[in-house]
Amino acid sequence: MSFTQTIRVSAKDGEAIAELMREWDDMQSRADIMGYIGGAVLANRDEPDSYLIIADFGEVEPGVSSVEEAELNNQREQTQQWAVRLREVIEGEPVYHNYDELYWTGFTDASGARL
Repeated sequence: MSFTQTIRVSAKDGEAIAELMREWDDMQSRADIMGYIGGAVLANRDEPDSYLIIADFGEVEPGVSSVEEAELNNQREQTQQWAVRLREVIEGEPVYHNYDELYWTGFTDASGARL
C-alpha cells in the first residue's frame, strides 16, 4: 500500500515551487533508494496563488511500510533543507494532509504495486 502526503501552500510564484520539486526529484534520482516514488505540483484553477504539492511513497525495504518510509524521509537533512527553501517561496504556513491509498488506477506489476 502506498502513502501520499499533500502540502497545500499559497505563493505568488508557482514556478518557484515547481522548480523546487524538479530539484528534489533530481536529487532523489541520485540518492540511495528510499520510499519516495514521485510527486507533483498542482495549480488551483479556482484559487489563484493556491498550490497543492503531492508526494507519493511506497514500500522499498521488506518490513518497512510506506508510512515509515515517509517518516524516514522527513528526518533526512535534505528534506529539512528543502522545507526551509519551500517556506522562503510561499506565503503563510503550509497545510499538510496524509493519505493511505485504498485504490489507484494505473499501471501495476503482478503484485499490484505501482509501476
